[in-house]
Amino acid sequence: MTSTPHDLGTLKQVWNNIYQASKSKNLPYKISFTGGEVTANKNFLPLVEWLRSEFKDIAMISITTNGSASLNYYQRLSQLVESISFSTHSEFMDEQVFFDKVHAIDQIMIRPDKSVHVNIMDEFWNSARVPVYQSWLSERNISHSVNAIDYSHQTRTYPMIKGEQNLG
Repeated sequence: MTSTPHDLGTLKQVWNNIYQASKSKNLPYKISFTGGEVTANKNFLPLVEWLRSEFKDIAMISITTNGSASLNYYQRLSQLVESISFSTHSEFMDEQVFFDKVHAIDQIMIRPDKSVHVNIMDEFWNSARVPVYQSWLSERNISHSVNAIDYSHQTRTYPMIKGEQNLG
């Protein structure tokens, strides 16, 4: 299923509606953007830039991403958000490109002010690679966790496509 991404004006209006309805509480805002894939919307980065420039009471912005955007994109985004959580999706990723990107962004987003985390998706067809991912991330002291997947509603027994298994 796909949907048409919202334009920047609509995204700003949605935030303004939320902000107007809640600003009287005088609480710091903590905003989390999750999937689908937020970076697939060409208006996402301009939205985050706008939020940072116009709303000083936003204490934290975090995102969850599959890492499919360019390194340059994540470098720009890392200057605007406090947390980026990358999720592995072995069907679609080139391991070396994905993990090199994670490492580069982890070098920019230094704890405790900022953070990078990797959600290793425990896909049954890729379970042999999970220890490889864990080892690679541990060697570089990058936060990570293995996320179990509920296959009780499974509709297929194989990956749709096979990503590149090329991580050392």
